[in-house]
Amino acid sequence: MEKIAKVYTYSQATAYGKAALFMSLPFIGLGAFFALGGFGLIPLPFKGFPRSPIFGAFGATFFFCGSTLFVYAVQSLLNRRRIQKASKRHFNEPWFQDFPWNPHGMRDPAGRRALGSILKAILFCVFLTPFNLVLIVDDPGSWIFWIVIGVFDLAMILIVANALYHLAQFLKFGYARLSFYSFPYHPGDKLVVGFSGTPQDHLKATLRFVEERIETSGSGKNRSIELVCYQHYDEQKELPSPTINLSPVNRQKHGNFQSELEIAFDLPDKTEWITELSGTPVRYWELVVESEQPGIDYRTTFPLPVYGRS
Repeated sequence: MEKIAKVYTYSQATAYGKAALFMSLPFIGLGAFFALGGFGLIPLPFKGFPRSPIFGAFGATFFFCGSTLFVYAVQSLLNRRRIQKASKRHFNEPWFQDFPWNPHGMRDPAGRRALGSILKAILFCVFLTPFNLVLIVDDPGSWIFWIVIGVFDLAMILIVANALYHLAQFLKFGYARLSFYSFPYHPGDKLVVGFSGTPQDHLKATLRFVEERIETSGSGKNRSIELVCYQHYDEQKELPSPTINLSPVNRQKHGNFQSELEIAFDLPDKTEWITELSGTPVRYWELVVESEQPGIDYRTTFPLPVYGRS
């Protein structure tokens, strides 16, 4: 088992349930109130209310943090509702209870990933705005404050650059699709899928089994909670070019994709290594397809429906 760094994860354990939803509402309400008052967009609510851009920026920070928590909480509640419906409709098909699979295949969330990176960059910029305004408008005088904010500003530049890179990656390559040649797959089976997208040359595919855990370290004031990813298994192979043509039936099924590249792996015969995207911890098989390209490299990932035999 190897600890790995993942850009995109499936775990939402830090923002589950109604508790997170109700926790977000005070941040949204108070943040909006202080932001509008600080920027002078509403009449002074009471005497002595601090009307200043700095105070308004702090309010905007609270608002965006609360809104982010609200969105994650709503997503988790909707997912719970989907699981409840699927457990009744597909009581003998646990894979549909775990994830809203399409038995024919799936499109990668390239657009959503790029949008998520941009929103994270915006949120971080909003968070740092009031602290930078303090430096510009009201110099605190301490060089330590300048160094700390400078380090965070450097991190902000890197986050923004990363978001722009992901946006450029999406604009260059667009969406990709993975076709399932059978559904679901089981431990010990031969996993065969079809990859459709650009590029289709110099591609490398990686099959891996990943586990996402929420781990706690330290104690007291030094206690921290983080999401840690572990890789239990991986296998890589170079993919040949050119592509193979789809049959007329598959063309109709998969829309505008006119060709696909067949990718095949042998799944290890380990019954405990199955996909559990709605479990705790989150565990899943994943296919990573990547390619080194001029200027901007290509990379996308797909979860795979590998489940035990019912």
